[in-house]
Amino acid sequence: MMVMAPAGTDADVLRRNGRSFHWAGQLLSGDQLARAASLYSLCRRIDDLADEAETDSQRQNASEQLHNLNQALRQGRSPEEPLRPLYEQAQWLLAGDVTAQQALTDLIATVQQDLEPVHIPDHAALCQYCYGVAGTVGVMMASLLGAGPRSQALPHAIDLGIAMQMTNIARDVLEDAGLGRVYLPVSGPAGSLDPDQLRQGHGPSRHRAWLGVRELLEWAERYYASGWQGLGFLPVRPRFAIAVAAQLYREIGRRIEREGEAAYWRQRSVVGPLRKIRVASAAVVQVLLVPSAPASGEHHGSLHQGIVTCLDRGKPHGRAETGGFEGRG
Repeated sequence: MMVMAPAGTDADVLRRNGRSFHWAGQLLSGDQLARAASLYSLCRRIDDLADEAETDSQRQNASEQLHNLNQALRQGRSPEEPLRPLYEQAQWLLAGDVTAQQALTDLIATVQQDLEPVHIPDHAALCQYCYGVAGTVGVMMASLLGAGPRSQALPHAIDLGIAMQMTNIARDVLEDAGLGRVYLPVSGPAGSLDPDQLRQGHGPSRHRAWLGVRELLEWAERYYASGWQGLGFLPVRPRFAIAVAAQLYREIGRRIEREGEAAYWRQRSVVGPLRKIRVASAAVVQVLLVPSAPASGEHHGSLHQGIVTCLDRGKPHGRAETGGFEGRG
């Protein structure tokens, strides 16, 4: 029998670490919010395995744990502690959904790669990374919230995840530099950047990074537009919730651009409570104008050019009792 992590624990993780998602989640039904919070908690705990590894030995141990978790999920065999709760939570959420299972294993593999030195040569590599850590979450969330038809809905869900991750990267350049990471593509205006120089306030490096941030936010807008176009594939309540979450994240990027370069390096950009209310209210009104499927627009394949997703691996888009995950118990 599968045991789900306590709902209170998942809700606490969402409230502490995913404020925009928690805010938007109040528009979901109780069951929908519980599943969304459980998915967020699962992804957060997987991410923490990498983020909390500071020494070489800790990074090696984290890499082994992530590899073992992925192997367990693919083979349908419960791992040893401390991975068993993550495995059981994944089983509870995704068993029988082959595409969502593949998305989760893609997520874990990408988080494992984050333990190595980061090198993003070009836009395609950036999009592949953003798919791996966030587009995958879009697939799983859309699946849990009942998006359909899935073959049409999931490409847009991937794009919304990519857009949100691009916003994260644009916002957190200095924070990532503190971890020795730079996610801005080398082929873009940022060029090849030294994290130490960014931390130390080296003017030319920071200016090039700012140019890279602006380009990244321009790219994010294209993916937000596609993600917004896919809202019509969601049931009504999730449609409103995801619209609010998307617009709150989108507002971070717009705030970065409004405030300009000098403010960007002074403090991390956040959306204040009053602005959140305005943005959320506008999103609710705007989503009323989004047509329901099948009237939603077609997906632009160029947005996925050069990247490989769980939709490209010959997996069916329906629920099927196949694959490594066990059936629900």
